[in-house]
Amino acid sequence: MEIEIEDALMRSDLLFIDIRSPGEYKESSIPGSVNIPLFNDREYRRLGILYHKQGEHDARKAALNIVAPKLPLLVDSITEVCGDKIPVLYCSRGGMRSLSLYQVLSLTGITVLRLKQGYKAYRRFVRKKLAAYELKSKLIVLYGLTGVGKTALLKMLFTSEIPVIDLEGLARHRGSVFGAVGPEAPRSQKDFDALLLQQLDILSEEPYLIIEGEGRKIGNVYLPVFLVEAMKMGYQVLLTAPLETRVERIIGDYSPELLSDRSLEELKNALGLLRRRLGHKKVDTLLKLIDEGEYRSVTEILCTDYYDHYYSDSRPESADFDKRIDATDLNKAAREIEILVSNLTN
Repeated sequence: MEIEIEDALMRSDLLFIDIRSPGEYKESSIPGSVNIPLFNDREYRRLGILYHKQGEHDARKAALNIVAPKLPLLVDSITEVCGDKIPVLYCSRGGMRSLSLYQVLSLTGITVLRLKQGYKAYRRFVRKKLAAYELKSKLIVLYGLTGVGKTALLKMLFTSEIPVIDLEGLARHRGSVFGAVGPEAPRSQKDFDALLLQQLDILSEEPYLIIEGEGRKIGNVYLPVFLVEAMKMGYQVLLTAPLETRVERIIGDYSPELLSDRSLEELKNALGLLRRRLGHKKVDTLLKLIDEGEYRSVTEILCTDYYDHYYSDSRPESADFDKRIDATDLNKAAREIEILVSNLTN
């Protein structure tokens, strides 16, 4: 039996089972789904090549030979992960992959559903909802120079059950030329949109949402227009902290102990992108300082010569704000924001 995406999302007794390859799942998926792939990435690529070279018949025959030995394990994996929930199988477009496994599960007497048109239907659903989204909550928008503690404050407020949306967290990107440096790869536009919509729907009844001020893009993902406009109309809060405090926080976020060799290379590559703005001599100096382990000097130079200069919308003297909060002590700053939310709400 097929089920429409709108109906499936309304039910709490279902669990989405993504049977696409691990690579497809990693690129984008339905939030909360579990990946139990019919084919691994190598098998999936091989079948695609076979389909284009020899046709559908040979590809299907090869697919059957690959998947047949896996069927008992696939059935056991799905029943185990679902528990008392009903599995909803989906592949890319609701085609042969989900249909074949659906038939096998049905033959074994398992109650199972199949998502009509697969992940494609879900992606279309998300895009349509975001395009027509009416944000009822007002925004409290946090601004401040790099290292001032915006992300840390959002996490603290979330722990205190204050409604927040961490856009950079959803994007897995810190929003600057160095934003993608770290252990986790940035999210795709598809996954970002899905997670953002999920957060907006969960918090839709809140009178105020706290969010970090962003431009139209975070890394490679775009924010929906309605959210960018709502930021402009929101309650503007400027966070401030001394340079030495900001440097400490940045070093903590990009600590060499937390970065892999690959991430350190990403950091150096990101620095190379700043040659046009900072000049070759200064970038070469920064690269040399990294090799020498002089991370504090690197951070101070980047703050004064790059971040504070080019991210002018967050400079204390450059714009009008509804409120200014000293974030030197993050606990005090969080408490002040909690009081602000309470005052604005009541």
